[in-house]
Parts: sequence; structure tokens; C-alpha cells
Amino acid sequence: MADLLKITTPFINNNKNNQVPVVRQASDPSAPFNLQDVPTVVRPATEEEILKQNNGMIQKENSSNAMASLLKDPASAVNFLKNIYVLQEIVQLLPIKNTAITQEIEQMFHSLLIQPEDIAAEMAKQEISSTTFKGEMFDYLRGLLSENPSDEMQAAVANMLKSINNLAGQRDALGAVANSLKFLSQSLEPSRSISQRLAELSLRFRQEDAPENFVQLKAEAMDILKEMENNLLYNSKMAKISSMTLYNLSRFNDNPDFFQEAASTLFLLLNGEDRKQFVSLVRDFRYELQGENYAKREADEAEQSKIMDILTKILGKQASDEEMSAATSEKIEKIITSLLSSPCHFTPLLHFVVPVEYNMLQSFAEIWINPNGEEDRGKDQEKGERGDCIHMLLVFDIEGMGKFEAELYTLGKKIELSLRCPPAYCRTFRNAMGRIERCINATSYRFDKIRVDPLERPNSLMDVFKSLPYKRTGVNVKV
Repeated sequence: MADLLKITTPFINNNKNNQVPVVRQASDPSAPFNLQDVPTVVRPATEEEILKQNNGMIQKENSSNAMASLLKDPASAVNFLKNIYVLQEIVQLLPIKNTAITQEIEQMFHSLLIQPEDIAAEMAKQEISSTTFKGEMFDYLRGLLSENPSDEMQAAVANMLKSINNLAGQRDALGAVANSLKFLSQSLEPSRSISQRLAELSLRFRQEDAPENFVQLKAEAMDILKEMENNLLYNSKMAKISSMTLYNLSRFNDNPDFFQEAASTLFLLLNGEDRKQFVSLVRDFRYELQGENYAKREADEAEQSKIMDILTKILGKQASDEEMSAATSEKIEKIITSLLSSPCHFTPLLHFVVPVEYNMLQSFAEIWINPNGEEDRGKDQEKGERGDCIHMLLVFDIEGMGKFEAELYTLGKKIELSLRCPPAYCRTFRNAMGRIERCINATSYRFDKIRVDPLERPNSLMDVFKSLPYKRTGVNVKV
């Protein structure tokens, strides 16, 4: 089937006085710039407009609303874990022919819940995958900045982190481009020619020699994306995927000397033993990235989160089965959005998902942590708190009891606790606080303040973490 192309030539009405389209003449670049043509700035941009600008690649009706709802509802992960079990009920009701897949998914559902004694280990595994900048190299760089926070050192360390991120994320960027091209190929399947070319290009981005051939692959991808815009099947969703493809292409830095140059710049700012330690860390880091430290990679794989691994498998199995996917697509989309959106630039907080089974009861918990808790205290901040304050929000839903919120500040060894619970359980938990306080006193920590209040409405993340709106606003310069 021939490719369907959009009509780009304007329609001219030949009736009625033979109208001729008015062509706007291009301005002469050699002519002086006329400042009188510049529109007057009536007022500075509002916060809403700045946020819209910062989230320009996100369509308002889709992901933007999902991200905004995540900030407004601190129990979003609790809800998406509930959605997981709603999916289980749907799977059991569907007349699926492939019973092997159904049984496998049901077995995954049963293994998703963990026991109370496994909570700490599971949270530690989830924390490992929360950031790429983890390990001796990054601890060393943080130490450098704390000892010498000069502009020159900050710029050198930032450039070093960019080069490390480039090395570690090259394959991820190529894989993201390949996935986008594959999706576009399937979306343009009626146009067989361009669909086939997109599919072939997607496979080439996955090949081992893709980094060496990146310049040629990038040029072909840019050409085919531009050609795709003239196709009749091209729509707003494809335009969004095309923009994401261009972004992922920009993530790949094909300068082979970028890492070496960044390391050399930082090396020149160091002296004595610092230089020796830095060279050793850089060498070990390069070996690890090149795959020469297989034992460490296998150990890292063993430390993967059980919950996240099972969730990924459940969603993958359901999405791959057409009958299940048709019945659960909306819930799958919401779950994936929640998983991918936290932590991110929208919510720069540590985030943990903990579904627990205890004494035949199921509890779905979500934990948010700001390691720089002094940012959220504002006027309540005490002298000397800076750098020694952690702020936590625990949201959990207990089967048969309802939803709870616990907000904690740890100020050194002091703990401030505010528990919000269903009104029917307020007296019970107020009476239990004495026993909890005695248990804490057996450790090096102690309670400084304790409050138990009825949970009248869920608090949003912005209500709890006061610094979030400022972190998301971006640059707001007054002239």
C-alpha cells in the first residue's frame, strides 16, 4: 500500500474575483532590528505559567494531570497497590483460555506481600535503585564539595557527574530510542514502507555496534521522523513520541573523550593523596562500567527489590495478553504512571512501596522521605538543625481499619511524631503511645513531641513537604 501523505498545498478558491493568497514576505536579515515591534510585557509570568513552560513536553490532558494528582494525593501508591489486587480479581473473572499464564499471574499476586520482618531489607533494596549516584566514587565527590564548595570545584564535579551519567546511560538512551521507533512503526503499520523502515532502524539501535555507528543512526532517525510528519496517519500522540525520541537522541554524547576530559579537569584541582584516591576510584569505576567486574554485577542483581520485580512481571504479563490488556488497560496505565513518576523531578523524594501481610491482614504502605528535612520546617526550624533533619511521611491503608498518615521529623536523636488515623481509633492509639515511647527509649532515640489526631482528609505532598512547590517552579527572574 502506498504511503498516505498529508496535503500541504493550500486550497485556493478560484471563484469570486479569483482570490490570490497573501504571502508574507520574509524579513531582510540585513535590515536593522525594530524595537518598536516588540510587545510590551504587561505582567510577570505566574507560577502556573512557569510550571506549564517547564512541563512543555507533557500534554496537559495526559501525563501532566497524572503528575499533578500525584502531588495532591499522598496515598497514590496505596491506591495503585489496591489497583494491583483489583487486577487480580479481574483476571480471575475473565474466561482466559491460557490457564498457564493465569496461574502464573495469580502466583505472582500471592508472592507480592511481604512479612513484617522483611520490611527493612526490602526498603534497603528499593533505596539502592533510587539513584545512580551511589557508591565510593560519589561519596568521594560529595566529600570534595563539602570541603571545598568553590565555584570552580562545583563546576568540575558537575561536569564529572555529567560524563559519568553519559557513560552509564548510553545503552539506556539507545534502548529508549529503539522502543520509540518500534512504537511508531506499529502505529504507522498501514503505511508499510515507512513502518518497515522504522522497524529496521529500531533493531539497528539495539545492536552492539550502535554506539560506534551513532552519528549515522541519528541522521537516519532525524530524517525519518521529519518524513513521518507528512504522513496522513500522523497525530498528536505520535508527535509526542517523536519529541521523546529527539530528547533521547540528545542524551547520547558521542564524544569518546568526554569522561577523560572531565576527570582530568577535576584531577588538576586536587593535591597529594586526593589525586591518588581519585585516580584509583576512576579506574575501578571504568572497569565496572565496561563489565569487567562481573561478580559485583551479579551481587547487585541479587539485591534487586522483590516487590518491584514482581510488579514489573505482573504488568508485563497482563500487557502482553490481549484479552487481559483490553480489560485492565486503564488500571495498568495508572499503575505504570505512579511507578515511573516517583521519584522524579516532580517529586524529588525517596519513595518506598511496602505491601505487608500480618496476622491474615493486608496493609498497603507508601513512604516518602526528604533527607533534607530542614527545608520543610520553615519558621519552626530550630538553630543547629540544618543538615541534621530528616522528614518522613508514611501513608498506609490497613484492611478493615482504614487509612492512616504518620509524619515524622528526626532531629538528630529526637523524634517528632504526628499520627493521623480514622476517628474511631484515636483513643486506642493515644493510649498505645506510652508503650511505643517506652520501646523507643530502649534505643538511642527518644520522642520529643507526639500527637494523635483524627484523619479528616488526606494531606497532599505539597501540604507536608513545603519545599516541593519551590523545587518545581524553576527559574523566575524579575527584570
